[in-house]
This record gives sequence, C-alpha cells and structure tokens, in this order.
Amino acid sequence: MASLSAVGLLPLPFSNSPKPPPKPSLSFSFRHSPAFLGGIPSRSRSRSRSKSASRPISSRVFASSELLDPQELDAPQDYLADSQVPETSLLSSEAAADNIPPKQKIRIKLRSYWVPLIEDSCKQILDAARNTNAKTMGPVPLPTKKRVYCVLKSPHVHKDARFHFEIRTHQRLIDILYPTAQTIDSLMQLDLPAGVDVEVKL
Repeated sequence: MASLSAVGLLPLPFSNSPKPPPKPSLSFSFRHSPAFLGGIPSRSRSRSRSKSASRPISSRVFASSELLDPQELDAPQDYLADSQVPETSLLSSEAAADNIPPKQKIRIKLRSYWVPLIEDSCKQILDAARNTNAKTMGPVPLPTKKRVYCVLKSPHVHKDARFHFEIRTHQRLIDILYPTAQTIDSLMQLDLPAGVDVEVKL
C-alpha cells in the first residue's frame, strides 16, 4: 500500500535575525510498499511502460473567437469581395445572349434538279442580304432525295431485263438573321432561275 507522509515547517516564534520569517511550506512524498510492487509482475510493468512510451502525445490548441483579431475574421469576406466575380457573371451573360435564338429570322429552302442552278440562286440571295447589313447563315446542304423508277425493257418478253431511272433533288438551306425592310425588298426583287423551287418561312 502507498503511504503518505507530510512534513510541515513552521517559523520559530523568536528569531534574532532581521530577515522576515519564511513562509510555511508542505512537501508530500509517496512511497510504495514492496508488497504492493510485488503484486504486479515485472513483465506487465515493462509492457505498460513500453506502451506508455510508444503512445504519441497529441496536443491541440483552441482559441476563442474573443481572442482573435476581428480583422482576421473578416479577411475571407474581403478576399471574396476582391475576387473577379463580376467578370465571370458578364461572360456567362454574354454566352447566354449568344445562345438565345433571334426573334426575327427568315428561313429560305431551295430545291432543284441541277446543282449549278441552285448554287447560283444561293449566291444571289446571300449577296442581297449582305448588302443590307443582315446576318446570314448558310447555305447548308441538305440530304439529296432520290426517286428511282424501274421500267421493263420490253413490254412482252424478257421480264428480267429492266431499266432504272433516277431523279435527284438537291436542297439548300439559308437563314437570314435580323432582317430589315430593305432586306425583304431586295429579296422580293430577285430574279431566280425557273428550275429552282423557293420556300420562305418567317
């Protein structure tokens, strides 16, 4: 068992020295009896010592908000205020404006059996639109439509001998954005070839 001993030093009532009397002090000492130490085996004591020595000592320091400088607390807000947030918002607004389709648009669809005729018509339409400061998109080539006709070579014999006739229809698509009254007048005055079919959608 552990024994506790206390030693108290008190000043003497009479002293010839001019020095002030010393303050009382207490000292404690713990002593373990050999019976108490003998109850724990030496191996377990060495293991407990090694475990306590191997365990890392972790320390954490916590500071209250009252001790911190208020300027340091406001630093993240100042950093966010100085960041370039308005530029990103402007870029996003410009991109959204580009993605918005225009309210006024003229779509012209051309069809023809001959490629030179439809190419000439597209050139005339683009020139008329650009002369009036209108924005154009195209011409966009659309898939060519094919119509195949199978005809017998002979009306009475040789049923396996046949002819295949084909008609190809070429198509082009042109978009005129933000048209004006002058643009519409110039398009109405165009003289396109007779072999070109024009379809206009507003």
